[in-house]
Amino acid sequence: MGRVVGEDKRARRDCYALDNSRGDPDFLQVRETLRSLVEELAPGFSLRKPTALLHFIPEHYQPTQSQLELFKKTAERSGIGSCWLSKWETPNTDRELENVFRVL
Repeated sequence: MGRVVGEDKRARRDCYALDNSRGDPDFLQVRETLRSLVEELAPGFSLRKPTALLHFIPEHYQPTQSQLELFKKTAERSGIGSCWLSKWETPNTDRELENVFRVL
């Protein structure tokens, strides 16, 4: 699921690449899913690429450190300018995200 901070823009895509029973995720499938989300949430041409935060809720998915690095690279190759990773227990609020992006 993707959303634009401070707006009502949301999009959802199903991606079954995170099935841990098969080992590492299918990062090609993750990249295509992220690219689709970027195209919907940030349509049109811009020299400025969006910043993203990938949030993994620990009770649903526990990525390894090497997988986190691959997720970051995959996101950046899907059209995202910079990518931050989160494993907080709860979803991030708009205010929390705005504070993070303001520091950047």
